[in-house]
Amino acid sequence: MDIFYYWQKLEQNLKNGQVGYFGSNDTKILELKERLPNRVWVFKTPKGMKGSVQLLGSLLISDAPKVAVNTEYPNLIYYDPFSPQSVMFTDSDTRGRIEGVTRLLQNRLLHAFKSNFQGDAGLQPLESNVVRELEAISADWGKVQLLERVKDGEKVQPINPFARQTRRT
Repeated sequence: MDIFYYWQKLEQNLKNGQVGYFGSNDTKILELKERLPNRVWVFKTPKGMKGSVQLLGSLLISDAPKVAVNTEYPNLIYYDPFSPQSVMFTDSDTRGRIEGVTRLLQNRLLHAFKSNFQGDAGLQPLESNVVRELEAISADWGKVQLLERVKDGEKVQPINPFARQTRRT
């Protein structure tokens, strides 16, 4: 199982170097975390395409923060912004790719689409069969490591740069 996350503040977070975690006031994020997801798949609604979703990236979840976290959210899930497996797709914004991802998720996440991804609807479990389909769809898409999209990536520093990188299986 992985996690579907509707990243409303993507550009703002990347511009400000706010990476490495997603937070929520609700406990749903903790319920999903207890299911030991491997990745967070991030999405947004493309401009002018209400009712559609664009796959933005796939981020490797970590058990502990990899960067200093400064947030007021009480419930957090961490991802590793330094991992080569934490990627952002560079060419996921074509009409065909958006339509393909939307078709795949629309029936599986009907409540989220009906709620326009507001609140908890923007945070959903992605079962393994859906994850396999997302992996297949995006296998040949262009991608970059997440930090390449951060405006000032040099400022994003690991908490302990000498710690061994941990990998979840």
